[in-house]
Amino acid sequence: MHALTFKPNVVTFLFSPLIVSCMLISTPLMAESEPSLSLTTEQHSSLGLVTQTALQVTQFPSANFPAEAMIPLKTIRTLSSPLSGIMAALNVVHGPIEKGQILAEIDSPDLLVLQSDLLATVADFKVANSELKRAKQLGRSGVSSAKNLQQASAQVNKLSAVRAQQKRALLMAGMAEDSLNKLLTTQTLQSPTLQITSPIDGQLYDLQVRLGERVNQNQPLFSLGETDPIVLVVRVPVSFSEQLKEGQTAMIPALNKQGIIEHIDPAVDSLTQSVDVHVKVENSAHTIRPGQLFELHFLMNANGKDQQALYQVPSNAISQFDGKTVVFTQVNNSIQPLEITVKNITDQTLYFSVQQVSTEGLSIFVKGSTAIRSAFEAAESNKDKG
Repeated sequence: MHALTFKPNVVTFLFSPLIVSCMLISTPLMAESEPSLSLTTEQHSSLGLVTQTALQVTQFPSANFPAEAMIPLKTIRTLSSPLSGIMAALNVVHGPIEKGQILAEIDSPDLLVLQSDLLATVADFKVANSELKRAKQLGRSGVSSAKNLQQASAQVNKLSAVRAQQKRALLMAGMAEDSLNKLLTTQTLQSPTLQITSPIDGQLYDLQVRLGERVNQNQPLFSLGETDPIVLVVRVPVSFSEQLKEGQTAMIPALNKQGIIEHIDPAVDSLTQSVDVHVKVENSAHTIRPGQLFELHFLMNANGKDQQALYQVPSNAISQFDGKTVVFTQVNNSIQPLEITVKNITDQTLYFSVQQVSTEGLSIFVKGSTAIRSAFEAAESNKDKG
C-alpha cells in the first residue's frame, strides 16, 4: 500500500469536520449506501492527487517461477564408432559444436577392407560389362543364345547394386566423399582414418573414450543434443498447472525473450505436489546453456466470464477500504471506491479485474490513495457523530 506524508496544514484542512462533512455525498451513479467523495480543484492540488486512465489489457503476468535450461530430450543422441579401430584424435571433448565439425578420428583397418572390397567389385563390374557387350554382339549374329545374354545382363545388374551398396557403406562409415571419388578414380587405397563429424548444431557431453583406446564397431563414443531451441523446465504447483495449456506464452525477463509451453507433465511429484512444465525457447545465438537458471512468468489470459474486464495501472493505486481491496476512481466530479480482484502486482504495476463498468475506461487515482481513504474514514466518523 502506498503511504503519503502530509504537511500539518494539509492534515488540518483534510480532517476539518465542517469541510469533511460537506465532502461525503451521494451521487446518482451509485446507490445511496455507497460512499462518494467530492473535492474542489484546490483540494486536489493540495493533496497531490493524480489520476491516470487505466489501460485495459487481455493478458497479465503470473508470479515468477525458477526455471532450469536443459537439452530437449527428443534431440539427445549417442554417436558410436562405425568401425573398429584406434582413437587417433579427439578434437572436441565437451561444449558447443557445429554441424559438420570433425569431433574425432579413428584409424581403422576395417576401412581399408571396405575400400578393397569396393575396388574388387568395380573390377568385376568392368569384366561383367565387357561380357555383356560381347554377348549382345554374338546374339545379333546368332552365335550366342538369349539365355547367355540374360545371364550376362543379370551379372552386370547384380554387381552394379553391390557397388552402390559398398559406396554407401563407406560414406556412412565416415569416409569423406572426395576421398571416395579419389579411390574410384585412382584405384588406390586411401587413408584408413575415419572422421566422426557432428550431424547437428548443439552441445557435446558424456565422453566415453580416451585417446589411443581401441574401440569396437558400434561402441558409444559420446552424447550430443540440440540447443536451439532449448527447453526451460519449470516446476509449478498442481493447482496452478491447471490454468496452463500447451502453446501458451511465457516471458524470460532476464533474456528479454518469449517462450512457448511445449509440454505439461501429467505426473505429479508426491512430495511437493508440483508438476514440470517445459517451455521451448529460441537459442540461435547459444546464449542459454544447459543447467543455467532463470526466472520466468506465464502470460495469463483475462477471464471473460461474468463480463470481467482486466486493467493495468501503477501499483500505488491499490488501497484497502471498508475491508475490501479497492482503487479510487474519478466519476464526473466525485471520487468513488471501486472493489477489484487483484491478479498480480509486479514491476510496480497492478493488474486487476472488475465488472465491466465503463466503455470509456477508468480514471484511477494513482497518487494520493491513502489521503483519499483517510478523508472517507474521517467523513464517515464525523457523520456518525452528527
